[in-house]
Amino acid sequence: MARQDLRGKVAIVTGASSGVGWQAAVRLGEAGVKLCITARRVEALEQLRHALNEKGVECISVPGDVTVQADVEQVVRECVTHYGRVDLLVNDAAVQSYGLFSELPWEHLTRTFDVNVFGFMRFARAVLPHFKQQGSGHILNVQSMLSKGSAPLLSAYTASKHASLGWAQCLEMELVGTGIQVSNVLVPSVATNMFAHAPTMFGLAPKPVPPTYDPDVAARAVLQCALRPGRTVVPVFLGGRLLLWVNALLPKVGKAVMGRFGARMQMRDEPIDRPEGNLFRPVAQGVGPYGPVPPTPLWKRLSATAGLVALASGVVLGVAGLARAAR
Repeated sequence: MARQDLRGKVAIVTGASSGVGWQAAVRLGEAGVKLCITARRVEALEQLRHALNEKGVECISVPGDVTVQADVEQVVRECVTHYGRVDLLVNDAAVQSYGLFSELPWEHLTRTFDVNVFGFMRFARAVLPHFKQQGSGHILNVQSMLSKGSAPLLSAYTASKHASLGWAQCLEMELVGTGIQVSNVLVPSVATNMFAHAPTMFGLAPKPVPPTYDPDVAARAVLQCALRPGRTVVPVFLGGRLLLWVNALLPKVGKAVMGRFGARMQMRDEPIDRPEGNLFRPVAQGVGPYGPVPPTPLWKRLSATAGLVALASGVVLGVAGLARAAR
């Protein structure tokens, strides 16, 4: 797809009160995009709107819940009323809940799907009539590396991300020839406030599976997809492309590591009582792009990359040697 000129384009960004949604709005605004930001937290949205306005970015904020159809329609209606059009939808709002599948409350599973899957779908259906009338538009979905992977304790979130990526790929096929593009960003573990919001059944504060990246890594990938739509992008190497390669080449290794150590890797030694988190109602804490877990230092990421490459290379050479010996 040819590079797009974003100046003067109008974008709706969901989940903008923190994390990747917040930082993606900043990056898009800096590129000249006019913004309509939305999330459930009014004060957080106003804080972001004010910061963007101070930078000279035209931005309105419309609070709403992606699980409420009337809210979704109101966001799109106010955006079109204010700007006269909408060109880009950034689907970012997401929730997760930590717990063994057999012990997660059923309503946690259904709520996760309602936000992460049906929330994307509600907004897509709300903007598609405008896109079709214009003969152009772009639905950009902030997905996860877990859209193509798995992790213990996150069965509901992982399943929802597999579902939303599958939906997006089907939608892309249906829209061929319409001028409407679909893109996906497969985000690695990022240091956002999702880990300050998510409920947990374990009494310990959750953390992302390392390595953890700066939220701006994902936000820059959103911007790049906005500039060149119609792609599925994996923005990092170690926690992204290399991981997909290793899992495809050595699936048993990933399963063994995550099965044995994955649960402990996702818990901090910080007691916490948060059985519901922000699933059903917003929480006051955790505003802005950065959360309680800092990004992994570059030197640690490089060391881990070297280790994985060495492991994979050793296995490949070993298999090749056995094949030659067999001949």
